[in-house]
Amino acid sequence: MVTRLLHCCGLELGPESDLMPPQADNPEGFWEHLGFVALNEELLNELGGAWDLPPKADENFTEARLDPLRMKAQLLIEGFESAGLWGWKDPRNSLTLPFWQDLLPGLKTLIVVRNPLEVAYSMRERNGTSLSLGLRLWEIYNRRLIEIANEQQRLVTHYDLFFDDPETELRRIAHFMGLPDAKVANAATLVTRQKRHTRFSIDDLMDARVSGEVIQLYRALISEAKGKVERTSQDAKQEEPDLLPGSASQLDASVPERIVRIEHLEHKIRQLSQHLAWQDQLLLAKSISLAESEAQVEELRNRLRKQLQAAKRLCRLLVALANGKSDCCLEGEIFSAAVARIVRLWASGKNRLDLPEVANDPSGGHCD
Repeated sequence: MVTRLLHCCGLELGPESDLMPPQADNPEGFWEHLGFVALNEELLNELGGAWDLPPKADENFTEARLDPLRMKAQLLIEGFESAGLWGWKDPRNSLTLPFWQDLLPGLKTLIVVRNPLEVAYSMRERNGTSLSLGLRLWEIYNRRLIEIANEQQRLVTHYDLFFDDPETELRRIAHFMGLPDAKVANAATLVTRQKRHTRFSIDDLMDARVSGEVIQLYRALISEAKGKVERTSQDAKQEEPDLLPGSASQLDASVPERIVRIEHLEHKIRQLSQHLAWQDQLLLAKSISLAESEAQVEELRNRLRKQLQAAKRLCRLLVALANGKSDCCLEGEIFSAAVARIVRLWASGKNRLDLPEVANDPSGGHCD
């Protein structure tokens, strides 16, 4: 999400065809340059590691065996020569940052921090890794970044800040990167709170028995994201246990599972509430439409009643003329046909209105 917002502010990421395409679990896209991702994968593989098996913290990235990869990297960089301000996103940068710093003096690093349990849970959903492994990788990745990128080269932000005050946080990042802030306000409107995924708190970390080292590092990063950097580097530079084993081994996985189930149920409740509200609106609209239709029918009935009453009066008049005024200018056959036509019209209207039978007219006519 953050990379997308920065791209909207003017950060060049490369041609769209070079970016990782969206997937079902991330329809808005990953915004990762496939060339940099592939090169980081090659680099980690050359060092005997992978994204989920970090190389040693003191790995030498200047060795001659990495020269072919440096040439590939240089070609990638040259592809951005015409760009004003450019960058790339790849979590693997946390493990390969020294390699890129040698190639790009003055490189600035944006560190987007999320709750360790959120990251571990997301990794489990996407990659099938355990929560313990996800927490350990979160710790290693963030410690490496803080150790390698000094306070002048890095800016720490917290993912949650983009759901609290996206414009302010995005403007702070734009100033750090040297991006113009003309488009910041519009970019900030793209943040949708409804799309916020599972959210954990520090209390949840403690309830789940996440290691004190992870919690301490997380609190230090939060502090730096709020502008306090005095202790972050010191907290990060604790000696890592042997690669992946260690600080998350006492994790109580039932706590995050329970929290996720609760959030899932709350989400379902919100969806059902929205559906019920929509159904209520639909029923209201249909009720209004039905009332309007009934009113139209009643108006039509009244008009037909008036027409029938007028027809009856005319019928009586014609019968009276036929019985008492033989010198009328109407000829007998034409007159009879006219009377019969009026009677049919009246009968048809009566049937449409479903009116009750009326007694014969006392005048002797049959125009009921």
